[in-house]
Amino acid sequence: MEKLMTPFGDIDIQIDGQSVDYEAKEGRKLSQWCPNVIGRYQIRITFVPDGFFNHTICCSFNPSCKFKSEIESGELFESMGFYNNQRYKMSIGVEGEVPSEGDLEYDDGYFDYNCEYLLNGMAYVVLPEIATGEYVFGICWIDDVGWVDSSESSVHRDSETWFGADPSLTL
Repeated sequence: MEKLMTPFGDIDIQIDGQSVDYEAKEGRKLSQWCPNVIGRYQIRITFVPDGFFNHTICCSFNPSCKFKSEIESGELFESMGFYNNQRYKMSIGVEGEVPSEGDLEYDDGYFDYNCEYLLNGMAYVVLPEIATGEYVFGICWIDDVGWVDSSESSVHRDSETWFGADPSLTL
């Protein structure tokens, strides 16, 4: 199966460190939130835990360029933003929350899993006994956005990938 190609490298999905096949579904540009994005995709992974151990489902890219990253969190939504020196910005998002430092488990009443920030992506931490069976990653990128751009136009374009990578926004 072909991998989703982005300006940062190919997207890899791994479950417990082993790459798995996936289908990346292309989404539409949402005129209100992300009209200028170049790529907007969702990857849905079905996984049922064994009831004994935590499992990790990672969405990351194999870097083909130098990049900088930053956390882009929101309410019930976690994302990492990535910037490269070709003026592309990409966000990878998950629906969920990253637990506070030191918390082993997160219980907010919404989710029965945790999320983690990765250097080059995002991950779901699937707890041993959960009901959730599907995990969605949102991936979105745009051009003409730099790490230190401060003009009003650049700041608006920068936020478009955050909206586009939100898995709760339908394709």
